[in-house]
Amino acid sequence: MISYTLPTIGEAEEAVKGMEELGDLLGANFRANIDWADVIERAQQMLNLSGSGGRCGTIFVPDLYPLTRTLRLDAHVTLQGSTRAFHHRGTSCGFYAEADFDGEVMLKWKKANERVGNFSNFNAGIRNIHVEAKQDVSCVDFRGAQQSAGIDNLVCRGFGEGGTGLVLRGDTYSVRDVFIDATIGGQSQRPRFGADGIRMPERTQGLLLQNITTHNCNTGLEMSDPQSIAILSMETECTTWPVRITYNANDLRLENLQVRHTENILDIGRARWPKDFVIDVSGMMVGKETSGVIELPKGPPFRTEGKTFRLAIQRRDRTSVKVVDVKSERSS
Repeated sequence: MISYTLPTIGEAEEAVKGMEELGDLLGANFRANIDWADVIERAQQMLNLSGSGGRCGTIFVPDLYPLTRTLRLDAHVTLQGSTRAFHHRGTSCGFYAEADFDGEVMLKWKKANERVGNFSNFNAGIRNIHVEAKQDVSCVDFRGAQQSAGIDNLVCRGFGEGGTGLVLRGDTYSVRDVFIDATIGGQSQRPRFGADGIRMPERTQGLLLQNITTHNCNTGLEMSDPQSIAILSMETECTTWPVRITYNANDLRLENLQVRHTENILDIGRARWPKDFVIDVSGMMVGKETSGVIELPKGPPFRTEGKTFRLAIQRRDRTSVKVVDVKSERSS
């Protein structure tokens, strides 16, 4: 089959109650807590078989489900909520971590197989899903490939210090309407040490991120080796470093970046290949900050002139990069 719809929590409880009553009649013990990760992983086996040997299709998620361990999704599986994911979990479809959750991440997509490597997770997806983790537990580790894959309307909250809201891997898919907050309602609004909103820990290519928000993180978006990546309309609030590059960046575009509650914009920890290193970044400082800071791997930091900025970061010489103030040059 091409899709499977999970039972709601109420439907499952009714089924379990019926089994318990039958067990009482037969003198057998049918009482057990439902392992929803196990339910969904077994439900995947009813989906169509893909050419790479994994399962392919959509799991419809009509309720909010507790998880006690990592839910491992096959390479070509989409999770789709029945209604749009809202700001709070009580009005959303998705998943939350139980107090005894065992694992580093709540949702994780497998590679298609080792032979095809990192870039073959066609059809993998997240649509209309809310994920609430707990301290030091990351929400989602996603791997996708091509236009049949992607993320649309995802909320990740509650991962705290040491956790990550969303890990992205793969190539040429879109990520839209994503809200990430290291905290949940009622907790203080401040950066959490070691908390990353979004991470791309390996080479990623051709991704489009659009309408993204990160709150209460140390780093909003950390990328190791982005290749032709575009981020359009990203807001960071109570986040120490909105964007961080750890290895290299070829043709990275950051447009309409909105920075709140910090003077920092971009931290470039390394520019491994200066010859092809290119970042175009535009946006504005929102609130009391009147200028912003770009940290470079070599030399002093660059500070923008005024609340708005349009910059190009590119080769200075064989071993370093520089900041070109495009806004200033256009005004001269």
